[in-house]
This record gives sequence, C-alpha cells and structure tokens, in this order.
Amino acid sequence: MIFQQPSKTEKKEENNLNKQTSMANTYSWLFLAICATLLLLLSSSPTADAGALGMEMTWIPSMPMEEEFQLDSEISRRILATTKYISYGALQRNTVPCSRRGASYYNCQPGAQANPYSRGCSAITRCRS
Repeated sequence: MIFQQPSKTEKKEENNLNKQTSMANTYSWLFLAICATLLLLLSSSPTADAGALGMEMTWIPSMPMEEEFQLDSEISRRILATTKYISYGALQRNTVPCSRRGASYYNCQPGAQANPYSRGCSAITRCRS
C-alpha cells in the first residue's frame, strides 16, 4: 500500500474544517453558559421578600397620587413632632408669633433680644470692664 501525501488544497480544506468545528464548539459552549446563567438568574428567588411588607421599590410616577402627596405631609409632620420648642401660636394659620424684628418668639417684649450674648469675661475674649 502506497501512502500518498495530501495536496496543499486538501490540507487547506482540512485546516478550514478543523477551524470551523473548533469555532462551533466554542460558540456552543458559550451559548450553553449564557443559557445556564439566565436560567439560574430567573429561577433564583430574592433573599428578602419586601412585597409582603408593602415596601417594594417602585418609581414615584408608578405610585398612586394620594400616596405621593402624603409623603410631603408625612415628612413635615415628623419634623414638627421632633422639635421641642414649638408653640400652639406658631401652628395657627395666618399669624406671626412675634412681628418685632430680631425679637424672640417666646419673649416678644420691647427691647428683648432673641439670643442674648451671655459668655463670661476671660483673657481669650479680651473683655474690658
């Protein structure tokens, strides 16, 4: 039996065929990896179910109108609830607690200062007596 050397065109065809099959194998593995990743992502459940608590993350335009407008009043209510020095007079509509310029809301007497300076005299402040 005589062994014949393949011609150059046969070698090129064989090389091209090998490249095509290796390329097809690479793309098929890549396709399978992407499909497996997508399957895992779609089948996995979130770690915490926020939907049961009514705390889903949504865009503001998708919120009902009444809930959207309650946010501002809720924030204002919380701010008013946390401050310690608000009077009932300050809550009344269309009134100014003290109309004197620079006067305190709680001491609206003529000549009363809003925040009187009361630090003692020391060498640092260079007070003169």
